[in-house]
Amino acid sequence: MYVTRRAQALSCAALALAAVTAVPAPALAQQCLPSGEQITPVPWAQDLLAPDLAWQASTGQGQRVAVISTGVDDSPFLAGKVVGSADVAPADPYGRDSGKADCLGTGTGAAGIIAGAELPGIGFRGVAPGARILSAKVVGDSHPTGSQPADAVSPDTLADAIDWAAGQDASVIAVSSVSYRDSARLRDAVRRALAGDAVVVAAVGDASQNDPPGTTPYPAAHPGVLGVGAITRTTEITRFSRPGEVDLVAPGEDVVVPRPGGGLGTAAGTAYATAYVAGAAALVRAYRPQLSTEDVARRLLATATPASEGTGSAAYGHGIVNPHQAVLAGTAAGAPVALPPMTTEAATAEELARQRETARSTTLAFGLTAAGVALAALLAAVAVFGPRGRRRRWRSGRAAAPMAHREPETPGPLGGLFGDRGR
Repeated sequence: MYVTRRAQALSCAALALAAVTAVPAPALAQQCLPSGEQITPVPWAQDLLAPDLAWQASTGQGQRVAVISTGVDDSPFLAGKVVGSADVAPADPYGRDSGKADCLGTGTGAAGIIAGAELPGIGFRGVAPGARILSAKVVGDSHPTGSQPADAVSPDTLADAIDWAAGQDASVIAVSSVSYRDSARLRDAVRRALAGDAVVVAAVGDASQNDPPGTTPYPAAHPGVLGVGAITRTTEITRFSRPGEVDLVAPGEDVVVPRPGGGLGTAAGTAYATAYVAGAAALVRAYRPQLSTEDVARRLLATATPASEGTGSAAYGHGIVNPHQAVLAGTAAGAPVALPPMTTEAATAEELARQRETARSTTLAFGLTAAGVALAALLAAVAVFGPRGRRRRWRSGRAAAPMAHREPETPGPLGGLFGDRGR
């Protein structure tokens, strides 16, 4: 009886193993993000930033915005907007592949925030709906294993993606994925992109308790790159937004984004905050094509809504990105220049003599003025009191003393109440 049951168990295990090995490789991959649902209200982030106020001037038309992330999948909000794509993500070590353009959904969500179209009955739309998307996939169905922090990407992989985006004439490059290691290739790729007149915007990454000390996000930490942190709907810094390399902040918690395959969902991360800043940069580039990369970056910083901590905060940077002001506000040309230190020079003998003469003239003028006032007061007194004095022959004007009335030494009899005057 025991042998029979054991044989049955072994047989069942063998059948289960055979069933697993028969499953195609895509089904073994990490479960991908499902499609979204219909969310009709206008998202809070859209209400806060109000990019539609700038749309009469600019919708980002003619701009090619590269999204370096997990890929961009099909979505009604992005129909006809993806004009180029490249997959530079490292191969899965186990050979698993979902076969989807974007399994994790981050890239699709970021692309929708940047250029999502308006659909009937739906409040969501992108910051720059006239822009077009270039998708550079640097993460496959999952982030590389063993990386620290867990969502890190190889710096050389990011370098390949940035070089590809620059070669596709991207005017704005949004690096939503983060590397926590620097490399010469990444530094060179960023320099080439900036020199090629592309605005580079990068997420500062999502911090966790297990991060090693001194974690620095790249390329956000590179010169010329706008590092982006995330805020909540109350404009407070999110619990995960990594401080230190932040130039601007934007909504990054409970934000509404398109999902791969259709529909909308909510998401969180500095990757989405980066997309809001990239969309604002596309609006500026379309409306002010004469501006250089540096000028666009300065305009985004100068027009940001200041945070409570003030400009230069480690968490907020220059403040909350303001698409409307970035496009239309008037700003001074060039970079601010510090005033030279104030210097004092010794006065010459001629200047000292002039100062003494001025002081003497001022004293004399005050003296003459006081004498004139006194004389005027005297003449006024004579005019008022002179006639009265002549009438009194200039005697004192005091009143005469009252006459004294003596009381009788022996009072007479008291009269009645009504007096008997007739008697």
